[in-house]
Amino acid sequence: MKISIIVPIYNVEKYIKRCLQSIIHQDYEDIECILVNDCTTDKSFSIAKDFVSNYTGKVHFDFIEHEKNMGLSAARNSGIRISSGEYIYFLDSDDELPPKAISYLVETLENNNYPEVVMGITRRMKADGSFEDKSSTNLNSFTTNRDVFGGYLNNDWYIIACNKLIRKDVFFTRNLYFKEGITHEDVLWSFEVSTYIKSIIVCPQVTYIYYLSDDNSISRSSLTKKRVDDLMYILERKAEYFGKTSDDKGLSKHIKGNAITLIYTIVRNGFKKKEIVGFLSQVDELIRKNKLQNETTSIPFYHIFVYRILKFLWL
Repeated sequence: MKISIIVPIYNVEKYIKRCLQSIIHQDYEDIECILVNDCTTDKSFSIAKDFVSNYTGKVHFDFIEHEKNMGLSAARNSGIRISSGEYIYFLDSDDELPPKAISYLVETLENNNYPEVVMGITRRMKADGSFEDKSSTNLNSFTTNRDVFGGYLNNDWYIIACNKLIRKDVFFTRNLYFKEGITHEDVLWSFEVSTYIKSIIVCPQVTYIYYLSDDNSISRSSLTKKRVDDLMYILERKAEYFGKTSDDKGLSKHIKGNAITLIYTIVRNGFKKKEIVGFLSQVDELIRKNKLQNETTSIPFYHIFVYRILKFLWL
């Protein structure tokens, strides 16, 4: 069974060789690796091409080059479209794989009747060389859609697309690619997928090494107005799924809790009053439009208190 590893490349010249070394050192035999150059401004892609030109092993490499920078979602989507594997695996170019990562994940697939998603444990490497191994599920798997969807709402499984073998038809069944032009793309994609897939099986092995100390990561950066705009967009998209999920009550609690916490977060991050008022108005409209005023949530009371005080003072 072929596995397609998709690696977006953008400004990671310090790390790309480490990433590629981890791919060619996999002990699994049938791997294609698709490297997507999203118009990197450093030497990342030339380093990758030189690396591949000097490689003669079992991994098959393909290259894609975007004509302009399009972002992580577009890079992943480009890789998906030309992939030929039965399962797809996303790897950020500043991270790496343990040598048996793909083998462990495929073994879990084979032992569980080829589910839609298999995810492993992530090793989080710190700047001082220490690490911790994290699995948000306590090694519990999800074998019905209600379990999968409830797991998303309760943050019981990692919503990050990396470190998962994803059956290719997951993308094609409902045309659910990554939304281009937004940040937090994994939040929306994982939500939409969770509304219909029936299985996420956990592999009890470390299958991904995530570097916390790498400041120039594709996905690690500070909160900005753009990011908050995108989070609001995602909440509004989620609300469009009322009547289409296995737990609309849970979705109501999730949307209201996340919306109120978003207001608390932008206050804590020092956003200007004008920006806060704008987002406060959007959250208030979202809650009213979807009749969530009386919905209870499990978020901390002080999040609710800040929201209510600002709403009273400024709306």
